[in-house]
Amino acid sequence: MSGIKESLKDAVLLVLPSLSPDVTNQLVEKLMDQGVEGLDDLTYVKEEDISEFLRPIQCRKLLSAWKHQEHQNCTVVLQPAEIIPLVPPETETTDSSMPTSSSVASTASRSWLENFKVPWDLMPPGIKSAVENGQRPSPSDRRQMIRILADEIRKVEKAPTRSQCLTVTRRIVSQYPKSFADMICDKVVGGGYESLLSQLKVRIEHLNRTSTLSHCRNNRNDTVTSRKRSITDSYGCTRWQPALPPGESCDSLEVKRQKMEEIHLHEGMSGAERGDVCKLMEETYWLQRQMINGTPSPTIEDLKNKWPYLFTQRHIYGHFEQLTDKKVLRLLELSVQECGQIIIEFFKRKPTNDDVRSILSRGDNDVGAMVLQLLLAHFKEKLDDVILQADEFATASDVQQSLHLPESPRLIFLGQSLSNQRWMLSLEGQVVCEGAQPSFITGLAALFASFYNFNLQYQEEAACTLEFVQRRFLDINPERGSKTKKGRITSKKTGQVVQKKNTTVNPQVSSLLRKLADFEWDFV
Repeated sequence: MSGIKESLKDAVLLVLPSLSPDVTNQLVEKLMDQGVEGLDDLTYVKEEDISEFLRPIQCRKLLSAWKHQEHQNCTVVLQPAEIIPLVPPETETTDSSMPTSSSVASTASRSWLENFKVPWDLMPPGIKSAVENGQRPSPSDRRQMIRILADEIRKVEKAPTRSQCLTVTRRIVSQYPKSFADMICDKVVGGGYESLLSQLKVRIEHLNRTSTLSHCRNNRNDTVTSRKRSITDSYGCTRWQPALPPGESCDSLEVKRQKMEEIHLHEGMSGAERGDVCKLMEETYWLQRQMINGTPSPTIEDLKNKWPYLFTQRHIYGHFEQLTDKKVLRLLELSVQECGQIIIEFFKRKPTNDDVRSILSRGDNDVGAMVLQLLLAHFKEKLDDVILQADEFATASDVQQSLHLPESPRLIFLGQSLSNQRWMLSLEGQVVCEGAQPSFITGLAALFASFYNFNLQYQEEAACTLEFVQRRFLDINPERGSKTKKGRITSKKTGQVVQKKNTTVNPQVSSLLRKLADFEWDFV
């Protein structure tokens, strides 16, 4: 059975190589449940059989590729070092049938990609040595490699698309992951190729800055496309909308919800620590997700009225764990312990701006708080885009009256310091949780969990820092999708409204992760 499953995975990934592991596994399980027993059966799959996991165009790509495999015994051979997007083979045409312009362009695009070879013999000695020894090349050697690679590609395609550049960079990373993959310790970030792809695309766009071809391509991508709610909000989740638990019904779960509502009426938020409440919260997870994922989205106030214990520190963590299979507090504690000091040392040796220098000169006894402030300063983001501070003795009511609380999540510390202070969490302009443990990390864990628990996007003003923490500290690295806003945004550099590029990993985040990986290699 495992052999069939692996073959089906290969058949899916050969057509959709950037599909996340979670979605791929779910899709394969669904195919097997539908009765697919071998690769020959893929020709009988219909779009409605797989539409719950894929977008319409992805469905059609898969079905088209599988249909054209029908007369080739559907033999799939996946060679990681030579991954090329699978396209339907050309059918034989009679003399009376003329190929369309789109098919000619598609054939030309495939032709140069299939024949393109990375010019390793032209690379600098440092690159050759790095790939031979499984080491990371120096930044200067890597930049020289990008220049050579861009020049070679432009010999056959003056203005390659992002998809074509992705194919080339994916081959490189697949062949030499130790040298070029985007890594966090021993784990791959996203698809592993984002920083290399970004460097290559930027270099080619720089060389084509006066080319009419590049301008045409840029204009073509200006249209903002809408995305399905489930694809956006289920980002990074493993049980975003689970199946109804065995032996349960909507009515039986509603009875349990009402029981917790009754406990809250008599005991208030302190009832969250009761063992029977903890069990009821786990058992009603399906009903919680049904309401959170409803359309239109419920307000935070509505959710709090129905599920008051969902807004306690303990059950914010618990819901996140059921949703993502990750213990948010434990992960943050371990990550700060393992790499917090390395990040601080990195900025000490290479301070990237005056704000970073200022934070380093002040110092902070709390490593986690200092790391977050350094990240915000590095990405030119403001502290109050994530954290607000209030009077040490303020109540939730005082905070709501004295601070202008934004719609997006904020972590509020009561006192002048960010460590060992009481904290509160605000969503949609109101305080929804008061922390039971006064520490920076417990508050940060609750803040991050809230983005996932309640299907919230990162606020654009602090998107880079939040994504960095997500990828580096929480190890949430899907190969597609994002928690950041898409479409038109306000540029941090110019203040003008611009069209945001659709990337899996923010280029600034990818760049810092790569530099830290190079630094850790030398530091250790």
